[in-house]
Amino acid sequence: MSEPRLYDLIGIGFGPSNIALAIALEEMKFQGKALFLEKNQSSRWQGGMLLDGSDIQNNPLRDLITPVNPRSMYTFINYLHQTGRFWHFLNLGTHYPLRKDFFEYVAWVASQLPNVKYGVDVAGLHLQEDNGEVIWRVEDFEHNTYFARRLIVGTGRKLNIPNIPGLKKSDNIVHLTGYLPAVKRLPAGARVAVLGASQSAVEILLDLASRPLRSVVSIHRSFSYRLKDTSPFSDEVYFPDFTDYYHALPPAKRALLDNQVRQTNYSSADGDVIEKLYLRMYEDELNGERRIVIFRNHEIEKLDCNGEVVMDLKDIYTGSEEQVSADLLVLATGFLDIGKDGRKGLPGILNGLAEFFHWQEDYLTVERDYRVRYAAGHEYLPDLYLNGLCESSHGLGDAGSFSLVSIRARDICSSIFNRSVLREQRAGHAQMV
Repeated sequence: MSEPRLYDLIGIGFGPSNIALAIALEEMKFQGKALFLEKNQSSRWQGGMLLDGSDIQNNPLRDLITPVNPRSMYTFINYLHQTGRFWHFLNLGTHYPLRKDFFEYVAWVASQLPNVKYGVDVAGLHLQEDNGEVIWRVEDFEHNTYFARRLIVGTGRKLNIPNIPGLKKSDNIVHLTGYLPAVKRLPAGARVAVLGASQSAVEILLDLASRPLRSVVSIHRSFSYRLKDTSPFSDEVYFPDFTDYYHALPPAKRALLDNQVRQTNYSSADGDVIEKLYLRMYEDELNGERRIVIFRNHEIEKLDCNGEVVMDLKDIYTGSEEQVSADLLVLATGFLDIGKDGRKGLPGILNGLAEFFHWQEDYLTVERDYRVRYAAGHEYLPDLYLNGLCESSHGLGDAGSFSLVSIRARDICSSIFNRSVLREQRAGHAQMV
């Protein structure tokens, strides 16, 4: 069967956000032609951070579909049942699922969904007219072209790479998303440095402590690893009604609220991993070792990478300086957000379209249904939805967490349905006229 010339929607990326959308489209019986394009050969989620013992810090009922349809065949509970691990999982007694288990769950769901093309790396997005209608033209690096009436971008957020003089991409400097492949290449007795004080940074330090390394260095600007705010009252930022409340605020008020709730997700770690790290360092001391060294209140002023990573450190309060060398530097520095990090937070494939979007200073205006609002004079352009990229407009539920992924997918899907009906009504009215 030949491929349709024009799709009703194309989703770019097939990670958890667009997988949840694909479920919603199926279960809400979307009748249009849909296609998802994924640059990897499979739907791999956090493959570089599948550390032994690490969990997802998320209730397993907040999966790809349960909050919307607990009877769905795509729930985490059904995954456990279908894979024969249901009873063993119940017997674990853990509050959160292992990250490896959720990784397998996401892949299990993705394998059952149609209309996905893997190994398609999108090179550019363009606008063109087709029979009086403006549509999207999607081109990949293999010079294939796809056309769509609407786009859903679910590529995940851009990596936050700090602006440090001398820092450049290399095998010796990796973002946390590439941690496991990089550390597995190291020989015994290597030296590793970790920049950052987040949950991921502490998890990486614990993993490094279990490997045959000569030394592990932790570098961060804060005095300590701060305890994550896990109060049930604070965690209500991951409720759907908080999204409504947050979205209705102007950007300046959102920023004030962000300062209050930030520690539920950023620059902090769970108490269990902090205690494990402290205990490990204490036990090393009992054994006459000091493999993990912490440079608190420090920043990297500059670095040089020529066979090894040589870092010039500076205490941000005293000004004292020190030089540290490592065979690998891991950037546990998180991700960028559209708005808080200005226009540089836009996914790369959208950079050439930024002038068509409506901005409030550095904040991209995104409607409650996750549609990008266009600037004056460009309202005629085809719909563009952002799936999992809207923390600055929709709050912490859009910050890479599973908490609201199913709710967001439902909202986007409902918007697509409603706007499709409206489009058909307008087309029918135009024909009558």
